[in-house]
Amino acid sequence: MSIKLGAGPLVAATASVLQRQGRAMLAAAPWSLAAFTLTLPFALTIFRVNRPSDLLWAALALINLIALARMTYAWHRIAAVGEASRLPVARGGSGEARHLVLLSAIAIVITALARATGDLPYAVYMLLDAPSDGRFYAALLAALAVIWLPVLYALAVYGVSLPRAAVTGEYGLGGVRAPMHYPRWPLMVCLLALIAMASFAAINLEPLTYGGFETDHWPMATLSVLLCVPITFVVTAMYAVAYRDSVGMAHEGT
Repeated sequence: MSIKLGAGPLVAATASVLQRQGRAMLAAAPWSLAAFTLTLPFALTIFRVNRPSDLLWAALALINLIALARMTYAWHRIAAVGEASRLPVARGGSGEARHLVLLSAIAIVITALARATGDLPYAVYMLLDAPSDGRFYAALLAALAVIWLPVLYALAVYGVSLPRAAVTGEYGLGGVRAPMHYPRWPLMVCLLALIAMASFAAINLEPLTYGGFETDHWPMATLSVLLCVPITFVVTAMYAVAYRDSVGMAHEGT
């Protein structure tokens, strides 16, 4: 029988991994990290580009996805198994390929859903026939909760297969719903923070897609894009810790 721990131990274990292995994680895929950061604005605004001439935009978004996969693959391995991750692994092996496929599916679905729910405020406003501010925001938050809470829970459950694929080369989807040592909601909160920050960055970057990007847009757009990187770092480490402790993997310093 698994021992159920609270959110505090998960946060503490994640902080411990970041403190002990953070530098090794960042050093594991520096070029992928740089490519991910530089191409993130194009990935965040890909669904706002509709012209056939924007193939370069789409190519940069694809580079961003590949860089994200390479980067998080290395981070998951180090956070989950520590020094054992330094053992040679063939580039493009089954573990990395499976990790790329699952991460790509998650990224595409979440990006599409975020784009779709971007029109939700207008839809709610029209359905309620121009309601008062209180009714509007209450209805909007309720609608967002109905849509996103199940998605966040599914990500917290099935996303643990990402570090599993990185470490073992298998998804193990059949066992992901087994009881974890930790509650799901801390992962859900971190994922919500990442999605919210990415959505905020996409809003700030929107003028870039129609050539209306002015100087006063740069500070907030740059800050919101850069903040997505450390949040991704924390989410990756928390996933790895949740997987590592769910299978009882020994790690240095614990």
